[in-house]
Amino acid sequence: MAEMNLKKKLHQKFVIDKISKTNWDNDVSTPLVVEFDPTAVCDLACPGCISEDIVSLGNSFSSKRLMSIGEEFIDAGIKAIVLIGGGEPLAHPKIGDFISLVSKNDIHIGITTNGTYIDRHIEQISIYSKWTRISMDAATDNIFTVLRPSKGGKSKFNKIIKNIELLAKLKHGILGYSFLIQTEADGAGVISNVNEIFEAAKLAKDLGCDYFEVKPTYQFRGEKPHALMKHKKKHMDDAKKQIALLDDLETENFKILKAINLKYSLEREDLDQPKDYKYCPSVQLRTTVTPTGVFICPYWRGKEEFLLGDMKKNSFSEVWEGSLRSKVINSLDISKTCGEIHCLRHESNQTAIQIKKNLLKEKNVKIFKEFDRFI
Repeated sequence: MAEMNLKKKLHQKFVIDKISKTNWDNDVSTPLVVEFDPTAVCDLACPGCISEDIVSLGNSFSSKRLMSIGEEFIDAGIKAIVLIGGGEPLAHPKIGDFISLVSKNDIHIGITTNGTYIDRHIEQISIYSKWTRISMDAATDNIFTVLRPSKGGKSKFNKIIKNIELLAKLKHGILGYSFLIQTEADGAGVISNVNEIFEAAKLAKDLGCDYFEVKPTYQFRGEKPHALMKHKKKHMDDAKKQIALLDDLETENFKILKAINLKYSLEREDLDQPKDYKYCPSVQLRTTVTPTGVFICPYWRGKEEFLLGDMKKNSFSEVWEGSLRSKVINSLDISKTCGEIHCLRHESNQTAIQIKKNLLKEKNVKIFKEFDRFI
């Protein structure tokens, strides 16, 4: 069972080159990765959805604008795009054409999806997606229907299973089955899925997935937005028993992944993550583009005070080099702004800062050849 390691990715040569040229406080050189929401539309109505405020607005880029954004990402030299949301990225009718366009121009594509529309874009996804991660959180229709109900009321569990099987047969990239551990602590309408962890992993393996990932849930409202959710001890004890069985499923072709911070959730430990830095390297290395605006990162998606610009009105370069972005970046003090957030990029930020210091002091920095653009 492996734990995700984002720090090693920062030692790839193309990332080192970017870090060496970047001023953390206010740089206008192109980011390496874009988290891109082509639409805020979603066909599911999951209780406790972290994006429910965004999804309720139902905004999307027009088909014409979507394709021109693709051209702008190509011109800017973006290395990789993660299709995510917001809403369900594959719900956009032109997303297949977008995937083809950017992929043919050497931008790597990764997809996070609920899986319901895979069959609509199967040709482009199977050929071009470097990785596709299906958010399932269940092993059976009974649990899935509660945690991931459709807006129309009819369960889409069996449809998604067929889509996973289809993609597993045709894919050129990596296919993953994502399981977010949920209990009643996550809010009204949510029930515990901990007793389906092993069964879900076995299903993922049988369907032809390359990996099964276990993830913790986070709070997204209240005094500590994006802090680890604290579940009952019994639920976490049951989850640990299930997870202990997963190693037996691993083979050369099927891996079990533990998400960052999972251990803290399982042990019900407080995660202390003080930020002793003012500037956020990840804000320069990555960005989040949505139909409602460009934001410094996905944690602040939809928050006006972290809005960098509007790509319905302006080009990517105009936003990235614009005065609004400069104003927002210069106003950030991560030690205060993100002090309470359990940030998945915290260790990446620390690593990037240290790399920069070593480069300035002309110390040796370990450098790897490119192996993964999704830093």
